Amino acid sequence: MSLFDQMATFVRVVDAGSLSAAARALGLSLPAVSRQLRALEADLGVTLMLRSNRGLQLTDGGQRFYAESVGILGSVERARAATADGDGISGRLVVSVAISVGLEIIVPRLTELLAAHRSLQVELRLEDRTVDLISEGVDVAVRAGVPPPDSTGYIGHVLGEVSWRVPVAAPSYLRRHGRPTAVRQLAAHACLVHLGPSGPNRRMTFQRGEELVDVELHGPAESNAALALRQLALAGLGIAVLPEWLIDTDVREGRLRRLLPGWRNGPSYTHAFHRVELRGSTRVRALIEALGGKPTETRKTLAR
Repeated sequence: MSLFDQMATFVRVVDAGSLSAAARALGLSLPAVSRQLRALEADLGVTLMLRSNRGLQLTDGGQRFYAESVGILGSVERARAATADGDGISGRLVVSVAISVGLEIIVPRLTELLAAHRSLQVELRLEDRTVDLISEGVDVAVRAGVPPPDSTGYIGHVLGEVSWRVPVAAPSYLRRHGRPTAVRQLAAHACLVHLGPSGPNRRMTFQRGEELVDVELHGPAESNAALALRQLALAGLGIAVLPEWLIDTDVREGRLRRLLPGWRNGPSYTHAFHRVELRGSTRVRALIEALGGKPTETRKTLAR
């Protein structure tokens, strides 16, 4: 096993947070990963990480070696891209995207990207759940309202502008149940509730200028996909609090009515994020640029 391979395994262990997660991501056995780390430490003559019941803890030498290794691996990725045919934007890219954002925003932009770069292949996974980029082999994840991992091992990009969520309802619902005139009246209406990882997000905070009001929402349906809530709202089943980018056309064409002018929930950003060693990848950069990404503030915590 070469020093370069051991270095790549070490970086993967640090990013994954455990030897077992790194082993799954690399398709290796746990003993094989452990042997690579022991051989690397023996070759360097230093202890890179301490193992305990609380997890892995990098030593000072381990932190320095990790930083240098990430830089070297990134340079190798850039060198590989520089030798590729044409513009170097080729190969396979695994992208995990939240369903509503994916169908409404990402897929149309991917169409243009793939048309421009015929040697690029994208595996698009539409999934409204938290993903482990390391163990699940994901290159780039895109999520709305979810910040990048709080770790120096990842780089985040804001896609587009800030978005707010606003209450909307179909004309048919408003004819049957009336239109709320105060934000607290939402508690008495049939509301379509967003279902988060830990359960229904029934309690929402609405803002108008400096005013803040908390409201408990209840209704006939819950979903983790904003597109599903939009369809239920269009069918007149209740009031939904949805991102402006999702309902702008419906409001403009009269299928939905925007309620309670000035009141909104948020703000919310759509982020794309990837492992730091992929920052030199031409295909990752091409994807981020196609999605209109801007780098976010660098995070300083090594959460391990």
